[in-house]
Amino acid sequence: MNTRQLEAFHATIATGSATRAAERLGVSQPAVSKLLRNLSDSCGFELFARSGGRLVPTLEGRLIAAEVERMFSGTQRIAQLIEAVRNQEAGQVTIAAPAALATRYLATTLAPMMQIQNELRLTILSRTSPQIAELVAAQQIDIGLSLIPFDHPNVQASPIMRFSMVCVMPADHPLAHNAVVHVEELAGETFIALARDDCSLMTIDRAFQMTGVQKRSRIEVPMSETACAFVAAGAGVSILPPFVGLDYGEDRLVRRPLEPDTTMDLWMLTPNRSASSLAARRVADFLKTALAPFDAASR
Repeated sequence: MNTRQLEAFHATIATGSATRAAERLGVSQPAVSKLLRNLSDSCGFELFARSGGRLVPTLEGRLIAAEVERMFSGTQRIAQLIEAVRNQEAGQVTIAAPAALATRYLATTLAPMMQIQNELRLTILSRTSPQIAELVAAQQIDIGLSLIPFDHPNVQASPIMRFSMVCVMPADHPLAHNAVVHVEELAGETFIALARDDCSLMTIDRAFQMTGVQKRSRIEVPMSETACAFVAAGAGVSILPPFVGLDYGEDRLVRRPLEPDTTMDLWMLTPNRSASSLAARRVADFLKTALAPFDAASR
């Protein structure tokens, strides 16, 4: 018994004819008949009987056919997987990003890709930028999005955008009518601040210090999306990345450019010691495209 005999058997079961099986396999009808005869001889029983000009599987043939069908279904599944990998649609990709990106934005961005690429498995981790850099250096994740660069022989760091922070406020706030919000105008406002280990805190504090304004922080939250929820509820104002709180309509929350322009860089970190998978490279390219509209350098 060999694979070619099983292919002939499988094709004959599917078509009911050695002639049509031969056409499917691209061989002659006598070649198929010989393969079937040799398979029957190796089994020790008849696999087909003739009925009305068709080859009908015997009871024993049907038992064998069920197992052969499972075998070829597995082969087809492997072929589909190979094709998916070749088209960069299959694989396991793990991304780590700051909470500002990981909480909602990445889900919204990557959902369309996941809907059409059934073979792609995705894991998203929310970590601080220093933790992300360590994970990439240890080759525990495929893609890291970091607010700080990382100089390490095991890490390839590429700047992918520079984004401008925005002032976020309730829709009925007096400053919501302004096209631009100046930091000086936030003097005395209840400010919703991010946690002390958030990489954006130093950048925001510098903007206040440059203008000589005292920041009045009354609420401290762990994530940008939490800050948006407080803002939308009318609890105060905040300064946040432009890609957070996008699901809030302008009837609840507005975001305005900030003066002086307060920017931060986003870096993509990937392992330097091992080649990225085709799927990881595709996801990385997809992310770069999705984040491009927020790039201050492109405006």
